[in-house]
Amino acid sequence: MSKDIAGEIKIREQRAKLYKGMVPMIEKLNKGEKLTVEERAEFDKRDAKLVELDGDLRRVMRATEIENGRTELAETRGLSRDESTAVDVRHAQAFSGFLRYGTDRLTPEGRSLLTNPGYVSGAGYERRGMADSSQLVTAPGAPAAGSTGYDAGYMIPQGFWQNLQIALKAYGGIMSKCRMLNTDTGAPMPWPTIDPTAVVGAYIGEGNQVGFTDYSFGQGMLSAWTITSQAILASVQLIEDSAFDVDGFVSDRIGEAIGRKVAQELWTGTGSSALLGIQTAETARGIQAGALGGIYQPVSASKLYAYQYGSTLTNKLTAGMPGFDDISMMVAKIDPAYRGLGNCTWVMNDTTLQLMRTITDSLSRPIWQPEVAAGAPDTFYNYPLLIDQNIGGISTSANVVGGMAFGDFSRAMVVRQVNGAHVMRLVERYADYLDVGYIGYVRMDARSNDVRAALIYESPAS
Repeated sequence: MSKDIAGEIKIREQRAKLYKGMVPMIEKLNKGEKLTVEERAEFDKRDAKLVELDGDLRRVMRATEIENGRTELAETRGLSRDESTAVDVRHAQAFSGFLRYGTDRLTPEGRSLLTNPGYVSGAGYERRGMADSSQLVTAPGAPAAGSTGYDAGYMIPQGFWQNLQIALKAYGGIMSKCRMLNTDTGAPMPWPTIDPTAVVGAYIGEGNQVGFTDYSFGQGMLSAWTITSQAILASVQLIEDSAFDVDGFVSDRIGEAIGRKVAQELWTGTGSSALLGIQTAETARGIQAGALGGIYQPVSASKLYAYQYGSTLTNKLTAGMPGFDDISMMVAKIDPAYRGLGNCTWVMNDTTLQLMRTITDSLSRPIWQPEVAAGAPDTFYNYPLLIDQNIGGISTSANVVGGMAFGDFSRAMVVRQVNGAHVMRLVERYADYLDVGYIGYVRMDARSNDVRAALIYESPAS
């Protein structure tokens, strides 16, 4: 067992032990009984510790994901882990030199590594204009010998790219559940859509002609919108200081900026010259009473017992949380054909989860269960739970969409990503401040695929 896995399991066991001690108090509250002062203090203490351990668990899992990604990359290259690492080290050293000094001090080998995406097992990345603004260099395959122009693509190193990918997943957790479509170029890409739910088979008598079904296809268009980190500034003094981790600084800032933007768009993006958000797509489908996909709204703001409000009953709208009946109904409104594929997931933020930990089923059993196995998600009403801070909390105002989602997002949405990312180094623009600017950018799009496969919660009517 690796050190990382052992650490993860230890945290998971701590969480499970903490929650086990809370269960009797939750059951007591749901029976309408009051907690003693000591019990309430103990409950709050355990609840706060759970939130802290949740954060620690995500950090450990992120480190494990980075290590697993490096091993997988080595396997795709047909190299040993050490051989693959050596390639990455040379590329990273060349890229670090570019970040610090621009193109001036690049060796021929370094320039070749940065401009030749083939170092990743011949991956056919799209090559786009990318250069140090202080110097225009001769591009590989330039129109004429000796001509001067932008170097056609300073690709970021694999480790840098991997860190960016992890940042995108960390800030926009739902992206890891959507269908990912990687393409070498950003050309507009038609995407077929279809709703075959009304199509069924038919009997046929002996000697009769077989009928036919005319499927009606729709079509969406996947673009490749450019998302940038905007200019990230670092002082010349820091960059020239050998102790300053310029690679980590640029990588972290680009990952944060682009990751947060993508995360927001994947939930609420309009789809007009931008990514389409899941909530936008499902809202457009509307409330589907008894049907698949779209928006789920409780029939009424029926009474709900919530421990935060002492021993009194309060309605769902006032509490800002659903009842167990709504949880079970949301699951029931996703067709078993989707549920049976094993990809359905609950999505909510940390604040909502804290409320949900108090919900029990008809037998007073908590429906949130912490998982102790390494790499496995916690479950909510027997389905995996994904925490995504970009989905808002459940509103205490009437008829507001958001706060909780359930379904198979790999079928509901498709995310298109152009392979590779780039970094531009800007010198003259900020020279009078003795700063150097860095701009990172990626090209992506997101579109609805089969919105019947997912549901978004809507607060009940007043």
